[in-house]
Amino acid sequence: MGNEPKPWVTPPRHDVKKVSRLKKLEAPFPPLELVELNLDGVLLRYCYSSPESLWRIETLFTKEPGTIDWLQSFAPDEEFIDVGANVGMYSMYAGVVSRARVHAFEPESQNYAELCRSIFLNQAQERILGFCAAIGEQKVELSRLLLSKFTTGGSFHDFGEPSRDYPLDGRFAQGSVAFALDYLVDSGAVPPPDHVKIDVDGHEHKVIAGMKGLLARGIPRSLLLECDANLPATRAVVDWLLAAGWQVNPDQLRLTREGLRPAGAVMDELKKGAFTGNAVFARRPGDLDYATRALDRFSAADLDKMRLAG
Repeated sequence: MGNEPKPWVTPPRHDVKKVSRLKKLEAPFPPLELVELNLDGVLLRYCYSSPESLWRIETLFTKEPGTIDWLQSFAPDEEFIDVGANVGMYSMYAGVVSRARVHAFEPESQNYAELCRSIFLNQAQERILGFCAAIGEQKVELSRLLLSKFTTGGSFHDFGEPSRDYPLDGRFAQGSVAFALDYLVDSGAVPPPDHVKIDVDGHEHKVIAGMKGLLARGIPRSLLLECDANLPATRAVVDWLLAAGWQVNPDQLRLTREGLRPAGAVMDELKKGAFTGNAVFARRPGDLDYATRALDRFSAADLDKMRLAG
């Protein structure tokens, strides 16, 4: 399966090489190439049409192990909104493996097409709906999506304006639309979510600004936010969530692909705005207990090997 993934310290939930096989579906035109994963009897299919897409499949269980554990904790028929779905790696897992009901938002045209191909391959259209749209702070906004590169499976695209300091020369601009989650839920376009993932490469603060009505009502139950210590706006969002009473389980922060970090160190980083990585927030501690239970899947020897210095 393409290039070998980087060996991480943290043992993955599944070894992709052992549970997957390459296949080709001949019926569509052109035929679709896919990887089929057999996860304890559940068949999960991903389309791949670029090296980047294949890499995302190969690293499904190693790139963000904590994200997989979070998705694994969803109950059947819970509502999940995936903001920045890319080619749908986590949307497919939530809908097919956890049996959640998924609304996946991805504004980049080629990523969105790959997302839809994977929904088709899983015949999951009754459980997973993909939308070629961004999520932001205004009810509705038409603007440009500035692409980092024109390829399927790419990331670091920017809706409306750059999130980082880089020259605009050479960036292809795609027409796009964005909606606020408050507006989508209040208008009945999407149901109130139980879980929301926000991974939009620097525009997380805009998504949060557009869902403050939901957050004030304690919706969703859990929220995964990609944090970047180099972005002041994202650091401000973390401060706001913590001040508003949203909690974080240190066991979720400390489990990384490089190993197991000390709990105190990662919580200090989060509170000081120095944490980079995914943080899951919830109002109720019970909605975060999954992260502590997830450590039970490792042996004592694994945990000793995974432990990192502060």
